[in-house]
Amino acid sequence: MSKAKVNAMGAMLRVPRGDLLVGALGIACLVATLVPLVLISAYNHSYADDWHYGVWAHLVLQDTGNVFLAFVTALEQAGKAWFDWQGTYSAIFLMALEPSVFGEHAYVLAAPIVLATLVAGTLFFSRVALVELMGAERGLWLGVSCAAIAVQLLLQPSPVEGIFWFNSAIYYTTYNAAALALLGCVLRICNPARARRPRGVVVASALLAAFVAGGNFVTALVAAEVLAAILVGLILRGRRSAVAVMPSFGLMVVGLAVSLAAPGNEVRQQTQFPEDAMGAWDTIWHSALSAFQYLQQWSSGLVLLLVVFAIPVALHVGQRAAAHGWRFPLPGVVAVASVALFGTSFTPTFWAQSSVGPGRVQNCRFEMFVVLALVDVFWVCGWLMARERARRGEGGVVSAAASEGSPQAGGLAGASRPAVRDASQALRPVAAACGLAVLVAACVVGSMAADQNLGEELSSVSAARSLVSGQAAAYDAQVWSRLETIESSTESSLRVPFYTNVPHVLLMGDIRDNMDNYINYRLCQWYGKESIVGYHAPTTAAATAALTTGQSAETSGSGA
Repeated sequence: MSKAKVNAMGAMLRVPRGDLLVGALGIACLVATLVPLVLISAYNHSYADDWHYGVWAHLVLQDTGNVFLAFVTALEQAGKAWFDWQGTYSAIFLMALEPSVFGEHAYVLAAPIVLATLVAGTLFFSRVALVELMGAERGLWLGVSCAAIAVQLLLQPSPVEGIFWFNSAIYYTTYNAAALALLGCVLRICNPARARRPRGVVVASALLAAFVAGGNFVTALVAAEVLAAILVGLILRGRRSAVAVMPSFGLMVVGLAVSLAAPGNEVRQQTQFPEDAMGAWDTIWHSALSAFQYLQQWSSGLVLLLVVFAIPVALHVGQRAAAHGWRFPLPGVVAVASVALFGTSFTPTFWAQSSVGPGRVQNCRFEMFVVLALVDVFWVCGWLMARERARRGEGGVVSAAASEGSPQAGGLAGASRPAVRDASQALRPVAAACGLAVLVAACVVGSMAADQNLGEELSSVSAARSLVSGQAAAYDAQVWSRLETIESSTESSLRVPFYTNVPHVLLMGDIRDNMDNYINYRLCQWYGKESIVGYHAPTTAAATAALTTGQSAETSGSGA
């Protein structure tokens, strides 16, 4: 090993690395958020639309044991739904293969699958944006990205619909993650530092575009708008990478057209929302109002602390990006555009339902809100750093070799010893500011967790409470007891007790006390029964009271 490399490695060991501290803080936040959610997923169970969409593949798999035929059945169901229910072709396919199709025990994988997609999609997108394009240190990228995911998960408006109920979570949370992965691919294609367009990434972006277009309309619409803006910007600037972006944009447009043109959309509209559709102007007006209302509502303490965490990182990264020629023009326009983009996410539900939609749609918007807030922070901070650099007369672009710790120069290992020390010293205040933000956030979460009601608003706190109290295990026992009753009974008509004391993050609902609904019907179809209805079993206290009352009456009668 050369003396220069030994000196560089020695400097890295001796000098505290601020970027690693920031990365460790973000990872710690994410791990603390994920652990209760992953642990309680062991007690998660299928419900309603899981059975509605998965019953056909389940029955085929049950009858034949052939997994390939189950996949073919899922494809057939996506085609059938296009004609008689909705056009979201790729989403229907995934719903038709929900985990319990392969057995109720497999449903414990539902939440981990959704969480993994969110983490992977967000990290990929942010890595391309921060590390590959802006030259950020990997620790800073991990720190901000992990902190953002933690806030998204912790504050989800409806965690059961965003994480645990597979049918809903895969439709919104996973498609949001796929849209971020798509944009990450497009940004990598557009990277001006690349001499050649990465063909594999071009293919991946096209496939992701076709996939996202076949999902929920909120995510697909926003992704299409962003792709259109990127493509227009590339064309106006005369960038050759516009050609490589066209396949993904084209497939996005075609996929959306296929989804929107489905006859099933009209069937569903007339079945579920016959009188709820809005006109164009009412949709635009209510979408704009809702955008500002939720900008205010969701700008909570933890979201603001995430912004505080991100600002010092963004200033440092913006300084590095400015040194490489990035100018971050028109920050006001970018901020307004992000608000407008957020507003358009409300248009599909107002157009069809005259409302903001259920919690699962709100989850999707909240995740988008957090990402857009961070995009604005990094853009504004980058603009400030570029402006400051221009004010000092430091125009031009520094070479990759001269940029300390730049990815092109091999990071800190490729820098001189003074440059390593300067870079680490520059990151110390960044790490200190981020550490202070995390400390305050921990105090906020702790104070909310100490309150019985406020703690339930935090998904991980609620999950932890259910685990520690035994509530989650008790719910799981109720589910397996019901399934054992259904599977072991030779009767075609059954009555089973309703679930009681269900964990908040797992509470999506229960079957009904009659067969006039699709939930009970699909459950019967799943297990080959004619009728399964619920009833309210007497609680221990009620049973004791009834027994006591009966004994009193008996005693009274004897005395007479």
